[in-house]
Amino acid sequence: MLKIRQKLFLALFALLSLGLLSPTLFINRSIDREVKEEITSTLLSHLKAFSLYLSQNNSLSITEIASDYSNATGLRITLIAKEGSVLGESGINETQVSQMDNHLNRPEIQMADKETFGVATRYSTTLKKDYIYVAIKAESSQVYYIRAAQTLDFANSLISLRQSYQYRIIFLVSMVLVFFTFLVDRWVTSPIRRIAKVAEKIKTGDWSTRSQVKGTDEIADLSRSINDMADTLGTDIAQILKMSEVRSEFLINVTHELKTPIASISGYIETLLSGALEDEKVNRSFLKRSLKNTRRLEALVTDLVDISRIETGELTMNISQIDILPIIEELVRDANLRKDNENIEIKINNTIPDQVFVEADPDRIHQVFNNLISNAIRYTDKGQIVMNIESKGDKVHFSVRDTGVGINKDSIQRIFERFYRTQNARSRVKSGTGLGLSIVKHIIEAHGANIEVESEIDKGTTFSFELKKIDENIA
Repeated sequence: MLKIRQKLFLALFALLSLGLLSPTLFINRSIDREVKEEITSTLLSHLKAFSLYLSQNNSLSITEIASDYSNATGLRITLIAKEGSVLGESGINETQVSQMDNHLNRPEIQMADKETFGVATRYSTTLKKDYIYVAIKAESSQVYYIRAAQTLDFANSLISLRQSYQYRIIFLVSMVLVFFTFLVDRWVTSPIRRIAKVAEKIKTGDWSTRSQVKGTDEIADLSRSINDMADTLGTDIAQILKMSEVRSEFLINVTHELKTPIASISGYIETLLSGALEDEKVNRSFLKRSLKNTRRLEALVTDLVDISRIETGELTMNISQIDILPIIEELVRDANLRKDNENIEIKINNTIPDQVFVEADPDRIHQVFNNLISNAIRYTDKGQIVMNIESKGDKVHFSVRDTGVGINKDSIQRIFERFYRTQNARSRVKSGTGLGLSIVKHIIEAHGANIEVESEIDKGTTFSFELKKIDENIA
């Protein structure tokens, strides 16, 4: 004969097995629906942004506009005429676009024609992938419908991620219930119920909920594990959201920075092709301006690659013992040659006799000083730019001081952000990529140091940092 505890265990085990199946199926369906709704909402936001972008951009073809936005967002963009013909499609050329079927019979287009937007999920015979499609009517004279699409692979990855979190929670709760079937005392079941409630809240997305069960037994350990899991999940979700926000802001800034020189180059070329090519004075001027914008694009791309490699850890510092003085002297000589303002004096103030040996990556520290000197030249109309070098204990202190426009106190904390410019910087004709100081900060921190800045409006700015000094005899 089975004992009561054994019968209770078997009964609870059976109920547990049946009880887990239905929630799992429900959770899977719920997550699937939730993710697709989120993707639909995101696509709608992108469509509204693209509609505005489309109405304001007249320098590019429809296909080029769709491709530019697609490259920036990773989405598939389709532009459709009122009668259903495809006007433009990201990722394919105009010849392929002309061969595409009429889209009036597409479910999302039919729905968008009757409602505020249309949604459909299906296999694309053009790109051989499953997509979630969202369409709206466009606010453009050229285009009647615009459609954005996201691959189901992306949706499935999000679904799998969230399902794994849910399965972990269900697994932990299951272990708790199985364990406590052997203990039927009230002091055991009470903490289980509290833990189960916490797990339920965590499952619904309340990452701030914590279990208050204390002690040293297995139940208390489980409580701490759930709290740790909630901490981890909450941190991960916050990081994902922050990364998404940063990525979106970054893409907007990059698009803006790229669009300006591209539009300028395009305008110059169009003018030349319209007849100005025969005027040697005009065409040389326009070609020089186009070259200047091309070099600006090249510098921007180079800085984007550098900062991406630094932030992802792909760019490592090759630290060695170097004499840094020749690097600084060369940079100052070059800066004096390339400066376009004779009212600026660039010099070195070195208090260390002979050689200055430090631990640093020669190429990257060269980049740091070059960026700081270039930044000082850019925002100094007259006066001096001084490179100070002095010994401080086991460190060498470096500073770049200018007599330029200065930085207000509110902006000092943000000048190392990517693409951030102060109001004084925005008002000047001279401009860099907006990434130089951010690259400087990353490189200096990779050397185990910090960069500091002091500034006063209309009096100048000083950037300073320290590197580890190497004894001259050892070097």
